[in-house]
Amino acid sequence: MPPAARFTAEDEALLIRFAPSLAELEERLIRGFYDVLFGHPETARILSTGERSEREKALRRWWSRTLQGPFDARYWQWQAAVGLVHIRQNVTNPMMIGMWGWLLNALQGELLETLRLLPHEAARLMEAFHRLAATAQALTAESYLRHYLIVLSRSTGVSTELIDRLVAVELSSFDPSAEA
Repeated sequence: MPPAARFTAEDEALLIRFAPSLAELEERLIRGFYDVLFGHPETARILSTGERSEREKALRRWWSRTLQGPFDARYWQWQAAVGLVHIRQNVTNPMMIGMWGWLLNALQGELLETLRLLPHEAARLMEAFHRLAATAQALTAESYLRHYLIVLSRSTGVSTELIDRLVAVELSSFDPSAEA
């Protein structure tokens, strides 16, 4: 991932500086996040009503840990592990990326309307959140793909290296427009 797109130590310091204000947004963001998921048939079908409380607790833990830091190896390993969790729960990468988009949009509105940050403060904070999102999405998506391939390899007895080569061979003559 290009360094300019990655979450930085400066981003971490900024989030921690604004953490007390950002913590006030927790309830609205979490409620909104799960209202969207439970309100959309495709995502609601993979969630059971009884698990909403547990899912909200998990998102609260993430929000709290994100606002407290540190953004060390354990934090990023935790984000990468989300890919494996998503496979188990049938959460697709488009669902994950879409909800990151929702979260970023909701945050932007809250920074300006609820917290009433100055526009330049909100812009700088949103830049940090965008880099956080890009880094977390990259780790989650890569983890999803790697774990998917590992499970496929173990269940078929075909090495991941051979699967990668088979994909490369197939893609060399693949015409995506013919699949439409």
